[in-house]
Amino acid sequence: MKRFQTTLLFGMLSVAASAALASSGSINEFRPKVMPVLVQVNAHGKVTDASPAMELSPRLRRLLLQNLDEIIVGPATDHGRPVSSQFVANMVLQSTPRKEGDYDVQFALASSSPVPSGSWYWVHIDGHRLVLANRNSFHRETRIPFNDNRRMDRSSNPMNYRSAPTPPIQNTTRSAPSPAPARTTGRER
Repeated sequence: MKRFQTTLLFGMLSVAASAALASSGSINEFRPKVMPVLVQVNAHGKVTDASPAMELSPRLRRLLLQNLDEIIVGPATDHGRPVSSQFVANMVLQSTPRKEGDYDVQFALASSSPVPSGSWYWVHIDGHRLVLANRNSFHRETRIPFNDNRRMDRSSNPMNYRSAPTPPIQNTTRSAPSPAPARTTGRER
């Protein structure tokens, strides 16, 4: 009986230690250094929508929108005329300590990339790769991948050619249903 209690205690301590050391239960943890945000600005220079690549708490979302309003001071221009635009802003969360022991936190712009016109949304592929997908695409396969520097990589596949099937995707705006199983026709040998 004493041996059983010792083994059980050792097992419980091992589980507790591994849980304390683990950063996440996810195998494919997404830890960006920068957070891509799809930003839409109207012709008056006001941010009309900001869609971060990962879900934020309501407080952080308000902070993000407030910081974007401070960063964007005017609309994009085309031949001297203001136009609405959209782009990906790569944002970094910065914190500075206060004397009282608290921290001031703000989002800062690291870089930006233009986005073609259309209705875009974020898609996570394989749990860690990001892609912008077009909602209104005729082919439903129009995607803009991001490379390791978190910039749009349009040079890698200019004609949108796919030599292999697209890997499973997950829409970040809502949970996507699992794909239907493949059909068998009974003619297979």
